Amino acid sequence: MITLSDILLPEDILLDLEVGSAAALFDEVGQNMQRWHGLPRVQVAAALSQRERFGSTALGQGVAIPHGRLAGLRQTHAVYVRPRRPLPFDAPDGKPVSDFIVLLVPERATEEHLGILAGVSALFTDPRFRAALHACDDPHGVRALFRSWLPAAA
Repeated sequence: MITLSDILLPEDILLDLEVGSAAALFDEVGQNMQRWHGLPRVQVAAALSQRERFGSTALGQGVAIPHGRLAGLRQTHAVYVRPRRPLPFDAPDGKPVSDFIVLLVPERATEEHLGILAGVSALFTDPRFRAALHACDDPHGVRALFRSWLPAAA
């Protein structure tokens, strides 16, 4: 099973992003995906916005996992975004979101998609992981943390 650490690349880690809304965040993600992976910016932003209209992808505790399916996409892509200021995102706990894991998946990647979502949810429920993540100040450090973190024993 593929995990977030398998697909999260340094160029897809956006720290201190200056955005003030979900639409602006999705557009920045689209620009990044177009620049580094050749995916159409508008299609990426539209897929993320469309999914969000069904209900917020915020989990609470400052975390959201916006995701969308893209026609013609061959592999799953992930983007980690830490905006300069947390964004209101209709989270169940009412808190703004400071950590976004954005997933773009092929139309038929249901099992893979669900597995990645479950793994991301498990990581971000650990307050030690979130604290360590917020202490990282460069994309390579963030990627190394995602690759090396082992969940606390239950």
